[in-house]
Amino acid sequence: MEAVRVIEKLLVRDCVVKDRHGSYDCCIVCTSSMVWRLSSLFPESFIVSNAAAQVFPNLTSIFYAVKDLKVPLVAVTGSTAVNLEKFVSFDFQAAEVEFKLLRKVYEENLDILLPLYEGDPKSLNAALMEINIDVQIEKLLSISEFEGLVAKGELSVCGLVLDETNVYGERQAFYLINFNGVKDPEEIRNHDLLEEIPESIRKQKVKRVHVQF
Repeated sequence: MEAVRVIEKLLVRDCVVKDRHGSYDCCIVCTSSMVWRLSSLFPESFIVSNAAAQVFPNLTSIFYAVKDLKVPLVAVTGSTAVNLEKFVSFDFQAAEVEFKLLRKVYEENLDILLPLYEGDPKSLNAALMEINIDVQIEKLLSISEFEGLVAKGELSVCGLVLDETNVYGERQAFYLINFNGVKDPEEIRNHDLLEEIPESIRKQKVKRVHVQF
């Protein structure tokens, strides 16, 4: 039985970590399918995951990372390879709560997005992911504990999309699509807090599929 083989693998796997990090530098809220990649690329990150990058089920974990681990950044991260429509259509009672924000995004924006990306399902899904991330960030910034820290400059909240389907560029890469609630790519590129990032990187990696707000 396949499950037994998996259990055996878990029991005998060597769990010694070769490079142990001393502290966390950010909290990444991501789609669950990305955890393996993110933990490999950014082992210094405190990662919480949900199938569709929803903050609502993870608010306490995020608060713990900010309050106790003192991370200066929360990054809500999605992927163009995640089909959001699948999670909206789940016929499962718990999904009503877990994907509440996602359902709202889908229901309020699909009629607007469909004509814009007709015949281009990859761009449509990327646009939905962007708006989904925007709503997750709005949720975080509406909570006084997070809002106050952002206002004082002690915390930043950003939205990232991993382009796995070549919607934004010709190779897999992360793109910044939201910074502290700012969604306009030009405003993000010129944001005072991002001045230390080279202009060439800001021009190349700050991008959105959907820029109509």
